[in-house]
Amino acid sequence: MVLNFIDKVTELQLDIVGLLAVVGESAMAGHVQAVTATWTALLPRFIPAPQSFLATERPYRLPSNKAVKGVVAILSGNYVHELNFFPNLLHGIDEMKHFTVREITIKRPMTRAKTSLVGEGSPPKNIHPKKLGPINILAVLGFLCFIGLLIGSILAEDGMAVVATVLLAFTSCLLGLANKWDAELQTRKVTREVPPGDVVVLGRQGAMIIVRCDEHIARELYFGTERCVYSTSERTFQVLAAVGTLMFMGSVVFLANCTWPIQASVGLIYICLNGLYWAAALVPARLHWDLSGYEVEEREGTKIVTHSSYTDVLIEVIKRTGEIRWLKQASAVPETDAWNTWLVEAKEKVHNLEWNGQDRLTALLKGIAPSTAGFQPEHDPDAIQEDRRSRHSISSLRSKILGQDKGANATVDEIV
Repeated sequence: MVLNFIDKVTELQLDIVGLLAVVGESAMAGHVQAVTATWTALLPRFIPAPQSFLATERPYRLPSNKAVKGVVAILSGNYVHELNFFPNLLHGIDEMKHFTVREITIKRPMTRAKTSLVGEGSPPKNIHPKKLGPINILAVLGFLCFIGLLIGSILAEDGMAVVATVLLAFTSCLLGLANKWDAELQTRKVTREVPPGDVVVLGRQGAMIIVRCDEHIARELYFGTERCVYSTSERTFQVLAAVGTLMFMGSVVFLANCTWPIQASVGLIYICLNGLYWAAALVPARLHWDLSGYEVEEREGTKIVTHSSYTDVLIEVIKRTGEIRWLKQASAVPETDAWNTWLVEAKEKVHNLEWNGQDRLTALLKGIAPSTAGFQPEHDPDAIQEDRRSRHSISSLRSKILGQDKGANATVDEIV
């Protein structure tokens, strides 16, 4: 038996090269939000899997981290069960070790022209992908590939290749326009005096982040909802998505009828772009976005501490915040008498070096120790004796009613 192979390279069939334009959807899925939030979304360019941008509906909110225990305000009591997209990028709480406590400060950056912070009530500059971030660099690279292939197709006098190249590139441009959006953060409209907006982010691994900030930042990042404000209406989006779908399908048909050199070039371009977008997916998400509208610093005089138990974490955060109400509001501790007693004692005695929070909680949970928090009434011996007499009288009366003292036929009148 003899195996037959092609004699010339030009006999290699590349009709399947159109599939290279549609593979890589899983890599692009993680870039859709960032890709469409920048001006490079409007560039005619090559991108892997343009169908990743084809959807019947557009999300009006960025994906939040629902794996956290919650976010609670220390003083105001505001509480949400999820961590919004941008603060999740800032904190990375899922990456923290078990039972770790961190304390940070978030504030507006100092302006060059002024020595004070940017207006307390004014929103920060719009959050968007970094100008020199991976997404913009890859977009410009895809544009250059389009220009190069278009020139090569014209020089090769390959009409099918020219049409295929233009359709592929402008499909991404059209879909980018349909999905172009800007971030809108919720801000406070009223300037009345309010308590500090300090919050605590609780992770399910027992880690906590204490965030010192004002109420404006707390509203923008944690308790408000960041929205995607699109450049086009919903109806316009549907029309552009439909046109983009037809253009993309047409480009695949024209691409299958190009000359061999053009097909080889297209195949090489999409293989490289797929690899680069996969590599970009490995870059931490926070490096894709320009978050310079906020300054995040470790709080002065504090350090990141890792404990061996959740109880030690609670002692640490109570010591740093000086409050316990937020722990109940966030359901960070069980709702039992023992725990409630322990929290009150912890607030009062957490700075007392002789107070052992672990031993005290163990004693309370076993029910072998009375509370030592707050005012405790003194024991009055006379009051105790009187209480015992009352209990004895009630017991005797109950026995008479049941007929244990005067028989089953005793009446109430006889007893009285």
